[in-house]
Amino acid sequence: MRPLPPDMRPLLRHPRLDLAVKAAVAATAAWVLARQVPGAEDYAFYAPFGAVATTYSAIVRSVAETVRTVAAILLGAVLGVLADALLGPGVAAIALVVGLGMLLAALPWLGDARSYVPIAGMFVLLVGHGETLGYAAAYAGLFLLGAACTVGVGMVRPVLPLDRTDRALDALRAASVEHLRTLAAAIDPAGDDDVELPARESLSEPLARARTEVDELRQAARANPRARRHADDVTRRVDDFGALQRAVQLVDDLQAMAEDEPWGLSVVRLPAELRTPTAQALRELAATTEEAATVDTDPGRRRSADRATGTLVAALRRYEDGGGTDAVALVVSTVVTTLRRSLSALTPPDRFDLSTSPTAAVRRDDAEVGR
Repeated sequence: MRPLPPDMRPLLRHPRLDLAVKAAVAATAAWVLARQVPGAEDYAFYAPFGAVATTYSAIVRSVAETVRTVAAILLGAVLGVLADALLGPGVAAIALVVGLGMLLAALPWLGDARSYVPIAGMFVLLVGHGETLGYAAAYAGLFLLGAACTVGVGMVRPVLPLDRTDRALDALRAASVEHLRTLAAAIDPAGDDDVELPARESLSEPLARARTEVDELRQAARANPRARRHADDVTRRVDDFGALQRAVQLVDDLQAMAEDEPWGLSVVRLPAELRTPTAQALRELAATTEEAATVDTDPGRRRSADRATGTLVAALRRYEDGGGTDAVALVVSTVVTTLRRSLSALTPPDRFDLSTSPTAAVRRDDAEVGR
């Protein structure tokens, strides 16, 4: 066989293709099985409908949606049966089923399946007239059969989206690094004066995407045989996202300080002797964000970022000793705290010990140079 063109490989690895194939197999199997159920030939189409409606990448999500949807169908079916018995199929019965169905659909545990309550009630009332109980049983039972096919197909080849999660985490990390470096360039007195800060909202999209992917990874890992072989890989990605999420929120705080003017002063208008170490500390934090992961065993960049923060603290102390203003001191102190919190978020406490005083890292490194 000829090798696939390079531009076709990402398409074949796309998670949506895998989901589409599973849905098609499950729906086909459900249709074939439903046609074998005695007396269900007229309603067999509900089986593939149930298969498609409960197709999700995570097995546990398919099971959960199956339970919710069948519960919603049964609620609607009860409404349809009662309305038919009390009022018969007509305008009043339709109004009763839809009205009560919409009220019951507000039950929080129904989730996304809530719309099935009034829909199932309408089907039972209008389509199943004359045999509402039998129709309701066929509707719920065949839907459940289709959902069972979906779960069965998912168990044969369960998905564990490690690569997709990695791409989302890499995009989030890159966006955070870009923000920090651009902010450093805007603050640095030796840089260009017309540096344009990226929009703060540009961090929201990669953060939301990474959160969605990590949530899906957590769900996919449940009741998944593959997850037992990759338990450490799943845990590492969840931990990395937790660290990045906290760091990104703090990066947003730093950028807000560049755009806002607490105490009537913006970070980009600090005295030059404070802007230079602030910019350097931001660059070191950017490098740490880019390179550091929760599984690292080498302090490397973290130590450099810790020292850069200490250098900024030392510069602030010299500024205060020289009679600097309180407004500048307050702004820089806030920047220092945010830098340190960002670094702490990226530093697993069981692997590294950061300095416990603002200038300890500087004194430690100076002592090592002296030796």
